[in-house]
Amino acid sequence: MKICIVGGGISGLSAALLVKNKAKKLGLPVAITLFEKENRLGGTIFTKTEKNFQIEAGPNGFLNSKPFTLDLFNIAGLQDLIIRSNDAARIRYIYRNGLLEKVPEGGVEFFKSGLISFKGKLRILGEFFIPAKRDNGDETIANFAKRRLGAEAKDYMIAPMVSGIFAGDISKLSLKSCFPVIYELEKKYGGLFKGLIKKKNKKSGPAGPKGILMSCKGGLFNGIIALKNKCDDVNFLMDEKILSINKGDHNFIIHSNKCQYVFDKVVLAVPAYDIASIVENLNKRLSELFFDIPYAPACVVGLGFKDADLVDNLNGFGFLIPPKENKKILGILFSSSIFPERAPKGYKLIRIIMGGDMGRWIVNKSREELIKIAYDEAMDILKFSGDPYITEFFMYEKAIPQYYIGHSEKVEEIENILNKSVGLYIGGNTLYGIGVNDCTHQSFNIADKIFS
Repeated sequence: MKICIVGGGISGLSAALLVKNKAKKLGLPVAITLFEKENRLGGTIFTKTEKNFQIEAGPNGFLNSKPFTLDLFNIAGLQDLIIRSNDAARIRYIYRNGLLEKVPEGGVEFFKSGLISFKGKLRILGEFFIPAKRDNGDETIANFAKRRLGAEAKDYMIAPMVSGIFAGDISKLSLKSCFPVIYELEKKYGGLFKGLIKKKNKKSGPAGPKGILMSCKGGLFNGIIALKNKCDDVNFLMDEKILSINKGDHNFIIHSNKCQYVFDKVVLAVPAYDIASIVENLNKRLSELFFDIPYAPACVVGLGFKDADLVDNLNGFGFLIPPKENKKILGILFSSSIFPERAPKGYKLIRIIMGGDMGRWIVNKSREELIKIAYDEAMDILKFSGDPYITEFFMYEKAIPQYYIGHSEKVEEIENILNKSVGLYIGGNTLYGIGVNDCTHQSFNIADKIFS
């Protein structure tokens, strides 16, 4: 069986390894070819190492509350490469009225917290008595949050949490598609608190995803390199872009910018806009559906400082900024507090995140302008006393897919088309979730489907 995988990010790479592993267990011969249009693997996963700083260009890691990425590394025999975040990473903040308010971790902290007013806290507790939505229709995260938790919790708990995950606008994003577990809590149990009381082994809640953040020694990109090295019998074709797919009698004809190929199975583990172009000749409606999935831009500015030049000790995961605060950045991660090895001794590293669905203006600014904006905004909040020792910049004009209202209907239609296009599979974060675990989960599913 000849299998084509398009895309060399974590999705394509994990699909290659898992398909290879599954075929070996079943005693079936496979020939896997992975195409990557760039000259390196990893996609948005990349770790820049400079002056003993390790700056992540994209994802910071993955949570252990879902097993998929940990299982992937275990299958590859790479479990010793995994590291867990510092205990300080449990401490998270929300910026409000010029202060960093700690996100409460329990009931006592909730009542003592300055993040939400007393009136707002009473409204949150009143969620227990709010009747469930009568119909099964989708709604925006904003409507859901206001309806069940109140306007203040919507603005100062839910909105920043969602911007930290999706860089999204809660007035557009679909609750059902972005947070299906929360959607099901109300549908099945009648409310959030009722559901959290009754549901065992809960993985999510109103405060966001649970679990410990994990990464790889030396940075997440080291995991990409290690996984690639475990795919020794996979044919990697770098700097080769797939342009189109056509259906043969019992196979797929693949056209790249260099050559033409024939494969039995095809896995597309690339962003929606690339999938749309690739499948246009194969199925016009499928192409239209993928073109219709929007993306938000994002940029990351990494700044390294000497300990002596920082007023704040940066103890914690970092902080998010609610859109209502009208700042130009989405938040700041305290990278060397989360993973101490990310900065050399005597220094600290932060990552400033900008852009998102409500910050599309970043695509019209230069690198220098964005670095200055990021520095000024961070300076205003954290009060540095010295210039950064190191500065790194990463820009993504199309960073994160946005699951707007109607996304689940698109997914259903896409699935119906794929069921008729036997041998074509979609990986990555385009349809079912945007995190690293969501990507690797899809790769597990694809490996199972290919040999079912």
